[in-house]
Amino acid sequence: MSFQEKSNLVMTVIITLVFGAYFGDLGVALIRGEAEPAQLDMSFIGLTAAVIFYSIIAHIIVAVWSPDEAEEADERDKFIEMRADARSGYVLGVGAILALNLAWLGFDVYWVAHMVLAGLAGAEIFKGVQRIIDYRMGV
Repeated sequence: MSFQEKSNLVMTVIITLVFGAYFGDLGVALIRGEAEPAQLDMSFIGLTAAVIFYSIIAHIIVAVWSPDEAEEADERDKFIEMRADARSGYVLGVGAILALNLAWLGFDVYWVAHMVLAGLAGAEIFKGVQRIIDYRMGV
């Protein structure tokens, strides 16, 4: 595995776990009727801090584990990146359309913002999975 492949795998796992836990907690709070818009700002700050913290630690571990592989991306890595970016744009577009529909239907900004966040997280997870598939399939 190249450094870029390991980095992608680590980031995909981190984003899936952090945002999965966040939206899981939000779903439980929604079912219980405890989802409050006042919780929005601290939750976003916590999400950002968690992703940054875990990604720094994970990349340090990956770089220390195999320091000779931490070189620049080659043509294959750039092609896989472009291909995954192009395909994940569709997921992001669906999230944006759903968020616009929530706004049009009169939902609170709280729910529109969460739909935007879900679209961004979904697109990043899809992009990471697409890269993993491309690396494993030998594209």
